[in-house]
Amino acid sequence: DADEIIRRSREKNVKVSACHQNRFNLAVQETRKALEAGRFGKLSHGSVHVLWNRNEGYYTQAPWRGKWASDGGALMNQCIHGIDLLRWMFGDEVDEVYGVTRQQFHHYLEAEDIGMAIVKFKNGAIGTIEGTTNVYPKNLEETLYMFGEHGTVKLGGTSTNNIDVWAFEDEQAEDAKNQNLQEATSNVYGNGHTSLYADVIDAIEHDRQPYVDAVAGRNALEMVLAIYKSQKDGVPVKLPLKHFKSTDMAGEFDV
Repeated sequence: DADEIIRRSREKNVKVSACHQNRFNLAVQETRKALEAGRFGKLSHGSVHVLWNRNEGYYTQAPWRGKWASDGGALMNQCIHGIDLLRWMFGDEVDEVYGVTRQQFHHYLEAEDIGMAIVKFKNGAIGTIEGTTNVYPKNLEETLYMFGEHGTVKLGGTSTNNIDVWAFEDEQAEDAKNQNLQEATSNVYGNGHTSLYADVIDAIEHDRQPYVDAVAGRNALEMVLAIYKSQKDGVPVKLPLKHFKSTDMAGEFDV
């Protein structure tokens, strides 16, 4: 479906944006700027951790939540934004994904409440993913770690809205403002939605691609589905992935 959306948008020359609002976080933007300037050098490895809580009340609010046909589990719903950041920061090109998922506490759902994965990027870097809604008693954090030959960054907070570690070999005067940067947010979803909407409006008005385009949405979706397929088949999955849907996981956690 994502591939078809991309094809049709190109055919009809319309704008499509995926709502990965965390790309607009100040902490994320500063990290991206350092990455594009080459300050990390060769990337070694990185990880994303989405350690949140969702109770039964959350799922009863909307009947589509936690179902294979309409949602998926913690990786697809809550953690896909962190997964997007990891893939985007490490060059988008992925060779292989190996993942394991479980349903530990949310037995009234069809899908997983914990997922972990190892990602091999084509540039040689390694990534790890940890995503869950099992953290007691409330959301703990969403963090992104990046380790390079000449730099280390840790983004923290509840939605990668803070900079907890900012260290580069080529220390620059403007680095001081990034030390312990904290972007105030009113909720776990952060402030990025408004910026994303504004970007889409500007993209339409100036006939350019949105900052977060349809391919970005497909890439994050592909990562989650690759983890699901790896869990189903018990082996690493090569990318690009074709024709695997989350509904293929039906019955995975039946006991």
